[in-house]
Amino acid sequence: MNKLLKRILLVSLIVLACFSVWIGYETRPVEGRAEKPFILKEKNDFQKLAENLEQEGFIKNKLLFSIYGTMTGKKSEIVAGEHTLKYGSDYKELLADLSTLDRETEAVEMIIPEGITVIEIADRLSKKGITSRDEFIKTAKTWDSLREDQLEILQLEDKKLKKGTKYAMEGILFPDTYFFEKQLDAAEVIRQMTDRFIEKTESIDINTDQTPYEWVTLASIIEKEALLNNEKPVIAGVFMNRIQDSKKLQSCSTVQYLLDKPKATLRRKDLKIKSPYNTYLNDGLPPGPIASPDLQSLKAAADPEKHDYYYFVAKQDGTWSHYFSKTYKEHRKYTKLSGNY
Repeated sequence: MNKLLKRILLVSLIVLACFSVWIGYETRPVEGRAEKPFILKEKNDFQKLAENLEQEGFIKNKLLFSIYGTMTGKKSEIVAGEHTLKYGSDYKELLADLSTLDRETEAVEMIIPEGITVIEIADRLSKKGITSRDEFIKTAKTWDSLREDQLEILQLEDKKLKKGTKYAMEGILFPDTYFFEKQLDAAEVIRQMTDRFIEKTESIDINTDQTPYEWVTLASIIEKEALLNNEKPVIAGVFMNRIQDSKKLQSCSTVQYLLDKPKATLRRKDLKIKSPYNTYLNDGLPPGPIASPDLQSLKAAADPEKHDYYYFVAKQDGTWSHYFSKTYKEHRKYTKLSGNY
C-alpha cells in the first residue's frame, strides 16, 4: 500500500472516529429527570415531532432522532394524544412512551415562585396532591435523598450540616414551573427540583471563595432583601464587604426566617432572639439558605459588585429601591429619612 492510500485511510479513520463521537454526544440523553406533558396531534408528521422534541429539550438533534425512528421502524408506531415524557430518556425510551397511552399518568402543573421556603413549598405540593407535607418537610431536613452525582456537584458529599440548620434542602429547590405526578415520594420531588437547580446554574461561575452551599445561602439573603434585579449585585457587594471586614451582616431577612410567622416590621427585641440564623448576633452567614433564590440573586452572589458600601436601607417611596451608604453616620441619616429602624 503506497503512502497516499495510507494517508487517505488514516484520514478516513479519523473522520469516522470524530463522526462516531459526535453521534454519540448528540444522541446521549439530555440532563435532568423531570417529567413534562407532551401533546402529539393526529396529523403531526415524524419530522415535526422530532423538531418539537428538540424545542422542548427532550433531545439534542432532531435529524438523528428522525433517522433512528426511521431505521427502527418506530415512527409508524407513534400514537397521538397527551404523553408524559421524562427528561434524561434515550431515543428508545422516548419512542416507547410515544407509542402508547396506556402508561400515562396525570401530570400536575406546579409553580414554585422565587423567595419561598421549604415550608411554603411543602404546603403547595400537599395542596396539589403531589406529595405528603410532613414527609416533604422531614426529607428536606437532610441531604440523604440526593443522588451521589447531585451531592458531588454541590460539594455536599460529607453531608455535614452546620449546627442549627433548619432545612438542608432550603435554597436548593429551584423556583420554576414543574409537572409532577400525583402521590410522588417526597425524595423524588426533591431530586427533581435539585436537578433543575443544577441544570439552571451550571453556567454560573462563583467568583468568590465561597463553597456552593455558602453561595446559595448568600443568594437566598439577597433574594429576600432585594426586589430590583439591578440592585442585587450591589447588595451582594455590601454583604461581601461586611464578611471580609468581619462585620455582622445584620440582615432583617435572616431574623424573619427564624420567626414562626414573618412580621411587617421587626422590633428591637426581635433582633436579640438567640438563633444561628440571627445575623445581628452572629458573625458571617447563617448555617444555611433562608429561601429559594432566583437566577439573578444566584448570579449576584457569585459575582458581587465591587464598591465601598457597607449599609443599605429601603427608600420607602414605592420604588422598591435602596439607599446605599459607606459609613454608619450616612446610613443613620437615611434610616431617619425613610422612617426605617
